[in-house]
Amino acid sequence: MAEILFPSGVELASEGWTLNEPAQVNRSGWTGTRKVVGLPGASLWSSTATIEGIATEDEEAGIRAFFVALRGMRNTFRLQAGCQQTDVTTATVRTGAGNSDTLPMENLPANATVLTAGKFLTVQLPSGHFRLVCLTLPLVTNGQGMGTAVFGPELGEIPVAGTAVELANPFALMAMTKPFSLQRADGLANFSIECEEAR
Repeated sequence: MAEILFPSGVELASEGWTLNEPAQVNRSGWTGTRKVVGLPGASLWSSTATIEGIATEDEEAGIRAFFVALRGMRNTFRLQAGCQQTDVTTATVRTGAGNSDTLPMENLPANATVLTAGKFLTVQLPSGHFRLVCLTLPLVTNGQGMGTAVFGPELGEIPVAGTAVELANPFALMAMTKPFSLQRADGLANFSIECEEAR
């Protein structure tokens, strides 16, 4: 599985994100109580992404080549999780990280709210997978520029101390789930794809 780079100068925009959290619900026939069993780290992001308003044949050809290079579901690409959130590019994993839903970080601005709840970050894991997570609490730092990110879904692996964490332009490594489609209207080309997190 290879990562295919998107052509520069054209924006592949997500129309929204869906997080599938697999779980099994067991309900007692006698008492009516329920027990939910989940699997930490098994969550999967999915999205529909579009490229709209391609006016020239050269732009369209570059995008077509990108989709063909993906070889259907075989190869991967990076899908941005939104616009730039911050100018902080120095954040790294601090010693003591686990595989769940918190991440100690360092090399952040001191005494600051770096990101608010609902913002995304991307964490590289030892397997080489990039995990997109969403903050459930603000990322606030102390006087030494250290803070703990609290997020979902779970990482599923323990990141290595010193690994860079993407705060400014978070992304998910995705793969197509269906063939891409091309529509033309009023002389403009529009591409649309359905994709899910590649693991």
